[in-house]
Amino acid sequence: MNRRIGRRGLLGGAAAVIGAAVAVAAGRVLPGWIGGADGDRSAVTLGPVPPDLPGRQHAWEQVLARDEHGNSVAPRFHRLLLFEVAGEPRPAMARAVEAALRTLERRFPWGPDGLLLTLGWSSSYFERIGVASPLPPPGRLTSFETPELDGYDACLHLACDDEQRLERVEGALVRGEPLDSGEGPLDLSGALIWRETRTGFVGAGLPAARQRVGGIPPGDPVPPEAPLFMGFRSGFRRNQASEDDVTIPEGPLAGGTTMHVSRMRLRLESWYGLLDEAGRVARMFAPQLTSEEVAGLTDEAQTFAESIEETAREHGVVGHLQATALARRDGRPIILRRDFDTTDGGEAGLHFVSLHRSIDDFVATRRAMNAAEMPFAHPAIGPRTNNGIKEFMFVVNRANYIIPPRSQRAFPLLPGREAALA
Repeated sequence: MNRRIGRRGLLGGAAAVIGAAVAVAAGRVLPGWIGGADGDRSAVTLGPVPPDLPGRQHAWEQVLARDEHGNSVAPRFHRLLLFEVAGEPRPAMARAVEAALRTLERRFPWGPDGLLLTLGWSSSYFERIGVASPLPPPGRLTSFETPELDGYDACLHLACDDEQRLERVEGALVRGEPLDSGEGPLDLSGALIWRETRTGFVGAGLPAARQRVGGIPPGDPVPPEAPLFMGFRSGFRRNQASEDDVTIPEGPLAGGTTMHVSRMRLRLESWYGLLDEAGRVARMFAPQLTSEEVAGLTDEAQTFAESIEETAREHGVVGHLQATALARRDGRPIILRRDFDTTDGGEAGLHFVSLHRSIDDFVATRRAMNAAEMPFAHPAIGPRTNNGIKEFMFVVNRANYIIPPRSQRAFPLLPGREAALA
């Protein structure tokens, strides 16, 4: 159900002007309306910070459920709300955004049974406020991809186990619709202009129930209990970086993290139509593993990364896990994935969301995934074919964001924000 408004759309600009005129004519302040001088805080009631919230926005792990083997269970439903700043960034905008997020946090407990959220900011935002960007803009990372490089200023990631709750929260934030509680302001439109929403899901049974879309062959091939369209589990605790691993240790945004977001289209006709289970295991994990071994995983599969060239020469195929494991640091992964499947636009897809201390860690992992030297080891291996899972997914969009610590999440590093939030 991906929805999008043209980034410089005439209608959006006209609506903002008309809304301002109506507000002035009525002699009142609309919910979320940013009016008055930067120092005037009367328009938005900030409200208290809910107790016991972690200082890190990305601190989700402690409240996630665990399976019988101790692996965290991701929230089942997700939304990425993408915004541009509404004109010149001002401290009053930071107050409005912070007030809305605090309202949500008072309304819903921190966790998948309530609501989890992170607000990230791109390099274009930092350019707007005249501050050197702490992260690079996105770019192409292979010779065979031509993604659209997103230029949004902000990305709000919402997640919980209730899909309808996310729909209601989005409506409150971007359309001013009421929640089932009247506490506090929620409308962000005076500070952030909504441009696009990307939706998705992850968890046993959800992909199978939603598989009759483009990119998946007929016959319902997605296994009934698979958490993702490609049929395998992901996110074992030993193949994920920890939240500590991905936290920025120092600097003005210490306690935050960086986030990469890719929108990918899946093409699984040959994944299910031409490959048997062993072939899928070989490409997702490594050719040395059997289907039975993968089915019995409780922690992490052996990667065989140290023998990837030997694998290529012997099998004519290398695995995705095998290649990406080459980017580990001291044997530990350097990215924390929070990706999820999607049927946005009626097509099977994946919204790849990853957290890392630096965007460089994502780039290193993505380049390791390319296994660029393996085509020289065997003629059957190409840049995409028999080379992990790249043959079955196509990058449509890329974006980079920084997720500040909670204290800086609303318009980070903007001069005057601290006074506006006092």
